Amino acid sequence: MKKRRSRGRIAIVAVFLLGLLIFGGVYFAWTTVTDIFQPVTTGQGRTIALVIQSGESTLQIADDLQAKGLIRNALAFRVWARIKGPDYLVVAIPEGWRIEQMAQRLGTAGLPRFNVQDFLKYTKNPAQFPDAPKYPVLKSIPQGASMEGLLFPDTYLIPVNATAQGVVNMMLKEFTDKVQQNHLDVMAKQNKLSVYQMVILASIVEREVIFDKDRPLVASVYWNRIYKPNKETLGLLQADPTVQYARDSQPGTKTYWTPLQDAGGKIAPTITTISMPRRRMGITSMQRRIRSSKWINKQIPHDEGVTER
Repeated sequence: MKKRRSRGRIAIVAVFLLGLLIFGGVYFAWTTVTDIFQPVTTGQGRTIALVIQSGESTLQIADDLQAKGLIRNALAFRVWARIKGPDYLVVAIPEGWRIEQMAQRLGTAGLPRFNVQDFLKYTKNPAQFPDAPKYPVLKSIPQGASMEGLLFPDTYLIPVNATAQGVVNMMLKEFTDKVQQNHLDVMAKQNKLSVYQMVILASIVEREVIFDKDRPLVASVYWNRIYKPNKETLGLLQADPTVQYARDSQPGTKTYWTPLQDAGGKIAPTITTISMPRRRMGITSMQRRIRSSKWINKQIPHDEGVTER
């Protein structure tokens, strides 16, 4: 009888210890899991810069976040990202891309609510963009012209549920913010230009030159062609990029900015005037072009160094 009671007590103690062990394991696992998913404390007012490159994997992003102390555990981040799915997609828009190229990139980025045709409709017909009144720069666009040049090139974190309207808003806001932060509107006004005109002139100069030191010289040449026409230019801008832009705007074009194979007047005879292409560029490019004002009105004999069309 005593042996049976002893065995029963041992069994009860064993069950109790096993239960306690299980409870302890579950509690430890629960507290560990909940802890690693808690946001980190970085300190109020502290800003930590993180650059996510186009094409980076979730593994790379998680490691970068943990290395900068923005998450507690990279593995937990990857597990959560796989379960929940991404909230944002990284989409890079390089400098120099046309609207058509941007639409193609965005259309294949995995944004289920993004409509390529809506994007093209809004950007090529600014008056049809629902949020156009929010951006004063759009009012300076001539009739029939597009938003080309006003959609800032950058690497964007785009919400997965973003629509074409939302993406256009993101890009226009980025452009507006950069102009204001760098006082480009003030600099343009000082040189008797609108922001839109500044972008156009900067676009042509950016496409024409290779070396940074040549930008002020080329900018002054075009400035003189606009405001001081001579017998040689006949008031025409005569810029290769304007012809390339017109040629590449023909329906069915799939490649852009290829070298010209003939004189501009033969390729696009109605475009070799002061009509200018709008090529997207970074803020540094616009700053450099507008700061070339020291060359403005400088007479360059025979437009030296510039190929004419």
